[in-house]
Amino acid sequence: MPHHLLLIEDDETAAYVTQRRLIHCGFTMDLHVVSDGKEALDYLACAGRYTGRQTGNPALIVLDLKLPDVDGFEVLKYIRSAPALFDIPVFILSASRTEEDIYRSTLLGISKYLVKPLAMSEFTPAVDKVLNPGAGDATESPRR
Repeated sequence: MPHHLLLIEDDETAAYVTQRRLIHCGFTMDLHVVSDGKEALDYLACAGRYTGRQTGNPALIVLDLKLPDVDGFEVLKYIRSAPALFDIPVFILSASRTEEDIYRSTLLGISKYLVKPLAMSEFTPAVDKVLNPGAGDATESPRR
């Protein structure tokens, strides 16, 4: 059964590269991509055009911080405050290397902070650990 992943990324090229890397690594998944924070909130809350969405919660959310409309921090705050979403692992995938962004993300309960451009050697084991728990020793354990 494919894993349901949500990618929240406003840059089409970055979204495409991330999707290709997931496929290249052999992950069986149903990937949904949204391009801004407002759409992400609607998707997660089954609101707006996503009213009646039946796919269930994602097994993993990959979130950019710098998004139009609603930024990634606000999306992350929503995820961590919603009882139905609280335990979903969230990877930040951002071009930002600032200590402030990393610190704020960590305080909000991320599972992993990854910096673009993304290194396969860091991304693949982290995703594998979330999608295939107990399948071997990888990076830090996701928040559960």
